[in-house]
Amino acid sequence: MSAARRGRALEPRNGPLGTRLKSEAENTALNFIAQAKEGLESFRRSDRFFKYKAGIVAAWFLVSVVTLLWAPRSSSGDNGLGASLVLTTVLDHPVYMVKNDSSRTWREVVVVVNRTYRAAVSEVEAGHNLTLGPKQLLGENGSIAPTNLELQDFEIRTAQGSARLMEAGRLQ
Repeated sequence: MSAARRGRALEPRNGPLGTRLKSEAENTALNFIAQAKEGLESFRRSDRFFKYKAGIVAAWFLVSVVTLLWAPRSSSGDNGLGASLVLTTVLDHPVYMVKNDSSRTWREVVVVVNRTYRAAVSEVEAGHNLTLGPKQLLGENGSIAPTNLELQDFEIRTAQGSARLMEAGRLQ
């Protein structure tokens, strides 16, 4: 509390609540302003090396805040399951890997590819992956997906919910 306002703190608190709250808000604001002025004056009296250090810290803080605001969101945060899809090719055969980036185990997992082919597993633990290829995908009447299957849609369904990871050939 600044020296100019010190005497008021000892006055008895009387009157309606609104008046007392307004008075306390004024006291707090004036104390903050007084402390800010004292801090600014102290900064002005400091040597230039301290000012350089303060400038470096301020620039680092500004860059950090701008980076966090500007950085693109991760794909695992876009769906409720925390799932992400990685596509690759091994020995000229497509491989699909679904990553469980969440902190919970998925149960009763069904993968639906191009709304036609399906694969199922009982569970995928948190932090683990589910890897499949066209040979693990079954269509109607148990037919196996073609090895040159072009991925257009990819959806994962679990007891905890579902997530569309690819739609119309674009990763989500």
